[in-house]
Amino acid sequence: MRTRKDKPFEDVAVFIDFENIYISVRNRYESNPNFESIMDLCQRYGRVTIARAYADWYRYPRVTNALYANAIEPMYVPTYYYDREEGRTGRAIKNSVDMHLCIDMMKTLYAFPNIETYVLITGDRDFIPLINAVRQLGKHTVVIGVADATASHLAQAADEFLYYNQVVAEGTESEADANKDPFEILVQAIHLARERKLVTTLATLKLLMIDLLPNFDEGKFKGRNGKPFTKFKDFLREAEQRKLVQIFTRGSVTEVFLPGENPFNLSQFAPELPKPVEAEVVETAEVSDEEPVISDRDWAVFEEIMNQFDQPALFIQIYDALRGMRNKEIMDLSNNDIKHMMKVAINEGLLERLTRGSHAYYKLDKSRPFHPAKAVV
Repeated sequence: MRTRKDKPFEDVAVFIDFENIYISVRNRYESNPNFESIMDLCQRYGRVTIARAYADWYRYPRVTNALYANAIEPMYVPTYYYDREEGRTGRAIKNSVDMHLCIDMMKTLYAFPNIETYVLITGDRDFIPLINAVRQLGKHTVVIGVADATASHLAQAADEFLYYNQVVAEGTESEADANKDPFEILVQAIHLARERKLVTTLATLKLLMIDLLPNFDEGKFKGRNGKPFTKFKDFLREAEQRKLVQIFTRGSVTEVFLPGENPFNLSQFAPELPKPVEAEVVETAEVSDEEPVISDRDWAVFEEIMNQFDQPALFIQIYDALRGMRNKEIMDLSNNDIKHMMKVAINEGLLERLTRGSHAYYKLDKSRPFHPAKAVV
């Protein structure tokens, strides 16, 4: 955490999405937000020159005194209602807190270049573009949100993210928390993500670990090489080496699963590729009477290719890998020969078939020797 010692005269601006933080704290902790602790934290970054909270204050008349007592300016944003004359019920539509807060922060950004740190108190992911715009102009951004009510992508967008309970419990780390094994907490975080129906991405897991262990910072811990972790992903790789988790990456998304789980069945990002027409034909067609000449060496290459897949593979993935061997002149088979060889392997049960949704995945059946009866020497 950056402090006043880093830059003694740095100025700070604080913007509070009041309804978001108020409702989240009330739901999670059954209490009102502790603005004194929030402002104490903000003052550690420097001199707070602007502190504003946005809401329809007619709906929260008793809260404004607490704001004034902590040098926070309540900014009134009216709530709009349906027109009863047009047959509506008169219930509230919504207010424009987000828009007012966003405009004020951008005005501040250009009108007061002396302000170096912007603290945004919310859990709403709609503020991600605002955070990005502030950072692009070289400013330091801090987001404070409530567990279960903060978007993981918002936490990732800021330079620093703090949970509300961290702010309130600042400096009160218990001896029990200090002695907890962070790798055990990681496993607990995965189970907690499942309970909350969250995808176990890196960002989500780190937020959950902070929720379970408020002062968690991967930089405090060292790997087996004795060096502190510089990134959360390095911490996860260490956990994977300890056989506590498995890391599964597809495209630009990385998920974390427990050992023994099949990521292809659980992942929400595993490829949902339509089967190519040629694959559908070869998987359903009968093996031709005129079988191609496939040598034992070709089958040995096939077996080696299958052993290289860490997880069950799609038909097209195996087909492409075998074509790659042909292109390297390790095999001398046509595309149709390769399809035929795969069909034989499937029909004879040398490849074990697994289904996920409408797609089939294959892996070696290691309980039997890989030697097709239809192999031709």
